[in-house]
This record gives sequence, C-alpha cells and structure tokens, in this order.
Amino acid sequence: MAQANVYTSVSQQTWYTDKCLISTGTTAVSYNVTLATAFTSNIYSNSVQIPPSTYDYVYVGVGNQITITGANFTASEAGTATSGIVNS
Repeated sequence: MAQANVYTSVSQQTWYTDKCLISTGTTAVSYNVTLATAFTSNIYSNSVQIPPSTYDYVYVGVGNQITITGANFTASEAGTATSGIVNS
C-alpha cells in the first residue's frame, strides 16, 4: 500500500482520495471543501470546525479542493482514490 500524503498546511489543496483525516493539536481548526466542477462552490455553506485535541474523518472527494484554517494540525489522505470520483 502506498503511503498517504500528510500535510500541516492546506490551502485549496487538490485532494486525491475520498476522505481526509484531520487531527488537531491544542487549537481548533475549520475546513471547507470546494467542488472540482466549480472552484467557486463550497460543499458547506459555512466552514466546519473541529475542536482541539481531536480527530475527524471528513469527506472531500477525489479532485475536490480542501482548505483548512488554523494551526497545529495534520491532514492525511484516507479512504480510496476512486470512490469519490464524479463522472461528468
């Protein structure tokens, strides 16, 4: 199995798996996902917050972009590289 990419800074990062594992440190972070078909359209109307010292799996979808705002976190690729692909 290939090793997943791990990020400590994420701004409009194109995602290559269907999910993202976000682990927070001592501060909360917030995230939003932008659809690949319209890079001005977010999946969530407001950014979603993840509390400090927790982790959460979030749906991103292959090819969509994720932005995470905050500090002291890691974001790891999770899931598969095919289950989030949308056929146009």
